[in-house]
Amino acid sequence: MKVFKYLFLAMILLTIALLFSSVQQELRSASYSSPELVLIKGGKFMMGQEDGEGDERPVHEVELSDFYIGKYEITVGEYRQYCQSNSVYMPAKPEWGWKDDHPIFNVSWNEADAYIVWINKTQDENYRLPTEAEFEYVMRKGGQPGLYPWGAGTPTENIADESKLATNWSRGIWKGYNDGFPYTSPVGRLPANALGVHDLNGNVWEWVSDWYGAYPTEAVKDPQGPETGSHKVGRGASYNADPWHCRTAGRNWMGPNEKIPAGFRLAKNVR
Repeated sequence: MKVFKYLFLAMILLTIALLFSSVQQELRSASYSSPELVLIKGGKFMMGQEDGEGDERPVHEVELSDFYIGKYEITVGEYRQYCQSNSVYMPAKPEWGWKDDHPIFNVSWNEADAYIVWINKTQDENYRLPTEAEFEYVMRKGGQPGLYPWGAGTPTENIADESKLATNWSRGIWKGYNDGFPYTSPVGRLPANALGVHDLNGNVWEWVSDWYGAYPTEAVKDPQGPETGSHKVGRGASYNADPWHCRTAGRNWMGPNEKIPAGFRLAKNVR
């Protein structure tokens, strides 16, 4: 009889523990604030660069519908909450350590996708990664032509500059410019572009949704990239990008499960 009594008590304690864990999960999820998004009005623009890298051509016309994009990159603090809520390890810590208001770093495309699955479930939303075309369109401030997102003047992003020299940096820098951050910076610390979006072409390289592939030769509307592939695309420059890799049309690609020095931001359809 005592055995059954102990088994019954054990079952009650287990049920209480599971309920407590569930309540904790709900409280953590409920405390997560919705990311700030910027509404981007769609339009037509010319994507790519004829005298850039080979995969940046042909320059082709792209038409985009309206969409939302994250005003900021997902931060260390936001990603940490996801990890704590799902018993997931944080990525490898960079040499300057984790700072909650800096962009998350060293995540794979698959990890970024898992974060989005979680936040969509938590907030009953339909967030996604921006497409490659959307990302370039926003970097171009709504499709404007130009070699760099900031035009022909002084950079406005966290890129490899004079501050980087203090870290024994031996590669190219943007001479005469100092953003004050040899590594990553707090999201939103530097000025937004004309559309109100921060850190698109600096701070950290960012994953987009597309599989990597050749550009189309004809005009396209709301392109999603190839249906399948072996590598995912990353866009935007980073804190260690030299002038060539700060170009608006520049493309990067890596395997979706490779942990690389990249972050991400959210996007969302208007309808």
